[in-house]
Amino acid sequence: MKKIFSAVMIVIGTVIGSGFASGKEIAVFFSRFGAVSYFFISLTFFAFFGIIYAFFSLGEKALNKLSSSKLFSIVCITISLIFTASMFAGTINVLPNNLFVKIGFALILFVICCRVSKKGVPMLAKLNNFIIPITLICMIIVLISNFGLPNFSSLQGQNAFAGLFFAVLYWVLNFSTSGVVIAKTGLEMTKRQKVWASFVSSLILSVFLLLTNFVLLSKPASMEEGMPLVFLSSGVIGILIRFVVFSGCITTLFSLVFTTSETLKKFNISQKPVYFISIVFPAIFSLFGFGAIVSFLYPFASVLGVLLLIVLFFTPQKNSS
Repeated sequence: MKKIFSAVMIVIGTVIGSGFASGKEIAVFFSRFGAVSYFFISLTFFAFFGIIYAFFSLGEKALNKLSSSKLFSIVCITISLIFTASMFAGTINVLPNNLFVKIGFALILFVICCRVSKKGVPMLAKLNNFIIPITLICMIIVLISNFGLPNFSSLQGQNAFAGLFFAVLYWVLNFSTSGVVIAKTGLEMTKRQKVWASFVSSLILSVFLLLTNFVLLSKPASMEEGMPLVFLSSGVIGILIRFVVFSGCITTLFSLVFTTSETLKKFNISQKPVYFISIVFPAIFSLFGFGAIVSFLYPFASVLGVLLLIVLFFTPQKNSS
């Protein structure tokens, strides 16, 4: 049970980043398509279950294939850096507007990221087992506080086929880089543990997708904001959603830094450049802004992720001789 719990927390921690926690990802990939978004979210449960279980079960083979190709590694690093930049941007958005506070948190995050890149999955498990349960409870309170009746009047004429396309991109988006972490987590799990961890992770994520979709469709104007749930919340609820976004950012950030660091090791790069590429560079890139990164670069990263997953999981591996 403990191993299943840790695996679920790691999976959720890699997905619940700033885009998910703030509602921006749900707005871009689901809610803007109106009523049909509920159907796509129901499909997401099954898609997530299949993808997570595939990573748990076939992860070792995929990791071997990834490590054997520098091209695949570069694609993986590119996707990871885009997501890492959005995590940094999301963190900056919710921190108090105080230079010393921002610098202090940046230094703390840098130290923890360095530890994660060295310690790997065990360190991620310790962090996520503590942070994620608190985050989910706070997010439930935020969503319940913002509940309302759906309003589809401003979303007429949306293309359902486009909605399906974006739903598929979303499924891949969340696992195109976190798959490295999930694959490593599944190496020491039994088949039964993998099934249960995949089921519980998919169920929790799909429920939060559905609840967030309800909130966004009840207040369609919020979808234009960089962080819809932060925009809708004030007072104590505003503090809670900022904590949710912050904790979602850092848990996903840690997973992405680990993924990038692990992949960079294949290029025989020394430790200091690894820290710069996986941590400092995306922090600088995050200055483009959270909303811009999610709206424009996430779909691009999703397409790259689709291609990468197809190659890693659905093409035969060449035998080395």
